[in-house]
Amino acid sequence: MPKKTLTERCQPFTRYIEGIKAQGFYPYFRPISRSWGTEVEVAGKRLIMIGSNDYLGLSHDPRVLEAASQALRRWGSGPGGSRFLSGNLSLHEELEERLAAFVGKKRAVLHVTGFSTNLGAIACLLTAQDTILCDRENHASILEGCQASKARLIPFAHNDPKAAAEKLHQAREKYPNGIMLLITEGVFSMSGDLSLLPGLVALKRTFPDLLVYLDDAHGIGVMGYQGRGTATHFGLTDQVDFIMGTFSKALASIGGFIASDDIDVLEYLRHHSKPLIFSAGLPASCTATVMTCLDIIEHEPERVNRLWEITRKVHAGYQEIGLRTGEPVSPVLPIHIGSEIKAGLFAADLFKNGVFALPAVFPAVPRNKAVIRTAYMSTHQESQIDYVLEVMSKLATKHGVLASDLEERGYFANASGFSSPGPGVSDQAISQIGK
Repeated sequence: MPKKTLTERCQPFTRYIEGIKAQGFYPYFRPISRSWGTEVEVAGKRLIMIGSNDYLGLSHDPRVLEAASQALRRWGSGPGGSRFLSGNLSLHEELEERLAAFVGKKRAVLHVTGFSTNLGAIACLLTAQDTILCDRENHASILEGCQASKARLIPFAHNDPKAAAEKLHQAREKYPNGIMLLITEGVFSMSGDLSLLPGLVALKRTFPDLLVYLDDAHGIGVMGYQGRGTATHFGLTDQVDFIMGTFSKALASIGGFIASDDIDVLEYLRHHSKPLIFSAGLPASCTATVMTCLDIIEHEPERVNRLWEITRKVHAGYQEIGLRTGEPVSPVLPIHIGSEIKAGLFAADLFKNGVFALPAVFPAVPRNKAVIRTAYMSTHQESQIDYVLEVMSKLATKHGVLASDLEERGYFANASGFSSPGPGVSDQAISQIGK
C-alpha cells in the first residue's frame, strides 16, 4: 500500500464533513455572537439555549461579572507563566482552600481545565505496575489519563457495581501487587445517569487498599447539600479518595481541580502533573468567578432547588410528549433519537424554530444511539420551557422519534440506551493500554 501524506489521510473525513454541511444539518461549532444565558444569538437569530452546562445560570450574574472584572484589573488578563514558575497567584491558593472545604477534603490542586486535571492527575499517579477499573461511559479525559499512565485498564459495565466487583476480584488475583484505582463519574455527561457510588465504595470492605476516584464535573454545584457534589449527596465523602471537579459547568468559568485528604499525594501531584507544570496558570478573572460562584451557591440554595424544579417539569413534559429520555436524577436529560442523521435533522429543525440544542453522536455515544443532549438552567423562565416543549412535540411527530417509533425500529433491543462499549472507553483503546 502506498504511503499517504498527512493531507491524504485527513481528506476523507474532511469530504464527509463538507457533505454534511452541504445538506444543511451540520450542527457543531456554531458561532454564538452574543449570550444572555438562557438565550443566545447565532447569525442574527435569537434562540433559547437548552444545551449549556451553565446549570445555575451564574455566567451572567452581575456579582460574578463584577468579581471577574475586579480580578482582571488587579492581576491582569493572564498570569504570565505556569503556576510552577511565575504564574502562581495568591488567588489560586485561596481558591484551593475554598474548594477543599466545599467538597469536604483537606486539600485541592487547581488545573487550567477539567480535561487537563484528569489527564495530569491519573497520568502522574499511576504506573505500568498499577491497575485502573473504569466505567465504560467515563469521559474521554479519563481515558487519556489512563493511556498516559501506562497502567492496565480494565473496563466494567456502565454503572454496575456487581460487574465492577467481579472485575476487581479477577484483577487482584491476576495482579496481586500494585495500586488498584476505580474511576467513575458522579453524573455521566451524556446519559445524565447518577453514579451508583454506594455500591462502588462498598468494594473497599473486601479490598481495603482500593482507591476511588470520582470525576464530579457535572455534580459539583448541583448534587448534594448546597451543591457540594455527588459524594455529599450519598454521604460518602470520606470513602472517596479523590474528588475531581470542573469550573465550566455550574461554576460558570473554566478550569478544574482535584481534592483529597492525602496531603502527600497531592503535594506529589502538584509537582508532577505535566498539564499543571507546563501550562499557564488559570487567569485571575476565571479564578475570581469561581470564588464568587461558591459564595452564591452557599448563600442561595434556592438556585439549586429551582434547577431541580425545572428539571422535573421538563422531564414530565418530555414524557407527556412521548419522548424517550433518562430519569430526572441530574440536570442532563438526553432525548433518544437513534440515527445520527435523524439527530442532525432534528437539531437543525430545533434551530429553525428558535431552540439551541445539539446532537451527541458516535463516539460521544455508541453508534446508532444518537441523542439530543438537553440541559436546563435554574434561570430559565416558564414561558421559555413551555415554548421548547411545544416545539419538541411538533418535531418529535414530524421526525418519528417518539418512544413508540423507536420501539418499532428495535432501538430498545438493549434496555440501556448506552450499551457497551461506551463513549469513553472503546475496545480498541482498551487493547492498547497496559502492554
